[in-house]
Amino acid sequence: MKTGKKIMIGGLGALTPVIMNLLVVDLDVLLVKLTFLSFLGYFIRVIVLFYLGGITAFLHKKENSAVKIFELGIVAPALITAMINAGNIEVPKVADGTAHVSFSLVSPVYAQPVEDLTTEEPEEESTEKSMEESREINKTKIFSLPKESSVQQFWRGLTGSNPKKVWFIIVGSHQKLKDAKEQVKQIVDEEKGFTAEIFDPYGENPYYAVVIGANLTYKEAYHLRQKAITAGFSKDIYLWTFPK
Repeated sequence: MKTGKKIMIGGLGALTPVIMNLLVVDLDVLLVKLTFLSFLGYFIRVIVLFYLGGITAFLHKKENSAVKIFELGIVAPALITAMINAGNIEVPKVADGTAHVSFSLVSPVYAQPVEDLTTEEPEEESTEKSMEESREINKTKIFSLPKESSVQQFWRGLTGSNPKKVWFIIVGSHQKLKDAKEQVKQIVDEEKGFTAEIFDPYGENPYYAVVIGANLTYKEAYHLRQKAITAGFSKDIYLWTFPK
């Protein structure tokens, strides 16, 4: 079998775990916010894995079975993809070092992106503008993913890494904005060293959220929650992140 053909078969084998991983894992990561740089990072990753599959096939000079060459091309990219996925799994740790993944702390608050509020562009612009004006007047914020730099966008595409600073500490939920403002004022007046902000109702959840920590990693959010409880906050305060 010609060398070029072997390299091509090995490269095609390398694309098998790439395609499977794209369907199961990477597509969700890319669609968090698809940008040119995140796509470029992912494209380079695919090229590198294709190259590795081709090189693996090339090094097995005595192998001429197309099926076996295809299988050889799968091995290295599959291992690398598995390692990348494992490295992107964030296992939260508590102070004593044991795993602590308590989804009982995660409130079922569902998100609806601002850009999806309407399908008609003129109304969308009007809605966004009115919402921005309302937030400016009421001094409220919206739950949103952290902004990414160009390097972070490229890295997300290259490695399939999810944003880490996606946790919020919610100390209160209120149907009325004035009640949320009263809780914020109370937190400030108590002078415990915490700041509080009001976040608008999110998706199907009708409540205003009073938040003392926003866009944190899980570890940061967990320790700040513990600190808040020690300072006298209710143990009912919880960590929240965006639903899958």
